[in-house]
Amino acid sequence: MPEKIIESKHNSPLVSVIVPVYNVKDYLERCINSILNQTYNNLEIILVNDGSTDSSGDICEYFRSQFKIVNLINQVNGGLSVARNAGLKHCSGDFITFVDSDDWLKPNMIEQLLQFAIANNLSMVECGVIKSQDLKKEDNNHTYLSFIESQSEAMFRLLQETNFSVWRRIYKKELLNNLYFIPGKISEDVFFTIDCINKIDKQGCIREPLYVYNTENISITRSPYSLKKIAAKDALFYPVSETKKYNLEIKKRANYLLLRGLIYHYQRILLHGDLDINNSYRKKFKKEVISQFKIANGMNIKHDFVWYKALLVNYTPIIIYKFFLQINELRIKYKQRF
Repeated sequence: MPEKIIESKHNSPLVSVIVPVYNVKDYLERCINSILNQTYNNLEIILVNDGSTDSSGDICEYFRSQFKIVNLINQVNGGLSVARNAGLKHCSGDFITFVDSDDWLKPNMIEQLLQFAIANNLSMVECGVIKSQDLKKEDNNHTYLSFIESQSEAMFRLLQETNFSVWRRIYKKELLNNLYFIPGKISEDVFFTIDCINKIDKQGCIREPLYVYNTENISITRSPYSLKKIAAKDALFYPVSETKKYNLEIKKRANYLLLRGLIYHYQRILLHGDLDINNSYRKKFKKEVISQFKIANGMNIKHDFVWYKALLVNYTPIIIYKFFLQINELRIKYKQRF
């Protein structure tokens, strides 16, 4: 356990760090320590223990008892969105950021994001992310860009890079007024981040990877395909419905992502027949792929690998299509093995 830190008494903005916690005993101390050891120390850390059944709750309680800046909320398990909403309800910071409890921060993340936000009067600033498996080969001498982009530029880059995760950003508290995560939704960050961008006129971006994404742990986004992942389909349609006010290129990108996502689900369902005994999901996804394929053609979204995939879904007999999918899966597994 770390030594106690001395709390800052200056008048700098208070930053609330919301950490939803659920059964992460092997990673939680590292996460909390990375927040406590930030170069910016006017912090309020809100740990939301979402009904953990391992020793995560005890770890949270220890940090709460040892550090005045750590607050603890214990609640019945309600899922990630409910836990984050509880943190939002109880936070008192001028700025807010989120950290997943199996990830961690580089020491200067909060200071860099906050300084950039204040210096440029920004309501939202994001930073780069590095996977934990890539830390050893990181180039520490690399010079990273920082820039400010308009709302349209921010939305296009969001859809281009699909960097929806909320934990890579810092937010001015006023921006998040009346914004909450939708309970029970998979890919909840898609809805939240798009709603945020639709409320700002500009966003800051620091390309330096200041947030470390843990690739050791298994979450719903990294676990094998399941019925839960089918529920994430709603997040595919949201960018299309919420970008109607933007230019054609942004609309194209949103529709492209929808087509790509529908094809992904169609392929996964074909390869996991045990999840779709009555073929209802397969038929539904194929119908949606064909419908979106027509829209893509109408928007001139063509001559792309995803477009050709949609073409195959549209015109290839199901038995042949599934056979080639299975061959490709074997090829991928063989490549990963050797």
